[in-house]
Amino acid sequence: MNMIEADNITKKFHDLIVFENMNVTVKKGEVLVIIGPSGSGKSTFLRCLNHLEIIDNGKIFIEGVELDGNNKKTLKSNIEKMGMVFQGFNLFPHMTVLQNVMEAPITVKKENKDDVLNRSLKLLEKVGLSDKTKYYPSKLSGGQKQRVAIARALAMNPDIMLFDEPTSALDPELVGEVLNVMKDLAKDGMTMVVVTHEMGFAKEVADRVIFMDEGKIIEEDLPEKIFTNPKHRRTKEFLEKVL
Repeated sequence: MNMIEADNITKKFHDLIVFENMNVTVKKGEVLVIIGPSGSGKSTFLRCLNHLEIIDNGKIFIEGVELDGNNKKTLKSNIEKMGMVFQGFNLFPHMTVLQNVMEAPITVKKENKDDVLNRSLKLLEKVGLSDKTKYYPSKLSGGQKQRVAIARALAMNPDIMLFDEPTSALDPELVGEVLNVMKDLAKDGMTMVVVTHEMGFAKEVADRVIFMDEGKIIEEDLPEKIFTNPKHRRTKEFLEKVL
């Protein structure tokens, strides 16, 4: 079953075409990693998947249901199927770690507070932060903030997780703790689309890798093939610079 299907999608910002007639599918339980230089359209593609950006042409289906801005009910249920983690954490500074994780299920989904509390505590344990429940974001390291952001996204019980360069704002020594949480999610069978510059993670965890450049999918293959024997000259040039 395809969890995500982007069918001939086009996105423009005024006269700038970010990508055109792009096709991507993601199967249930698959980890798709998207790599490529800055400005190639990777993050915009992710933002289109959960309607933070609206496509100009084509169609997006989430678990077989079209992401349709004109149908508020199906749009809301589609968006709730996806959790998103940004490079900038986006935590509420006036809330504790636990409050940050609990907020969306209670306010958006109107879930029972005790149920959300129990789930949130388990998620914070899962990301290794059960001792930080009463801390405010200002007291956390970047890696800890990002792990809270992952727990917060998971608190909505998503079927799909989208990661937009989740480690790019972190000091190098903090990157590993975030990637380890993501690896555990992949082992648990979570469907994931990850935009990242962490090639080691892509090699180890991805089921499939897409290389994008200038709004186009240049190459798409198994990680062992892309990283050891890329077919396209542009992919080869990019990997020589980053590996």
